Amino acid sequence: METSAASGGPGGLGGGPAPFLIKTYDMVDDSSTDEIVSWSDNKNSFVVWNPPEFARLLLPTYFKHNNFSSFIRQLNTYVQIIINKSFLWNHDNAV
Repeated sequence: METSAASGGPGGLGGGPAPFLIKTYDMVDDSSTDEIVSWSDNKNSFVVWNPPEFARLLLPTYFKHNNFSSFIRQLNTYVQIIINKSFLWNHDNAV
């Protein structure tokens, strides 16, 4: 999916989702990575099951870094993070 530069920040100024959110969705939605990151049972959040492998294998594939903390900081600009053994992202609060 292609997006314009205007939609790059929180709030999707160009009318569509920010590239960060699109890349994150694509990464989580890839069923071949379910052992590392997957949707929750109710499909309204995702769980990072293996943060070291997430950072080592997935982040550099979708982003220009492999820093898990940077990913969490960026994600936090869009949504609420709940930490409970694993990292859980809930898109009900996404912009």
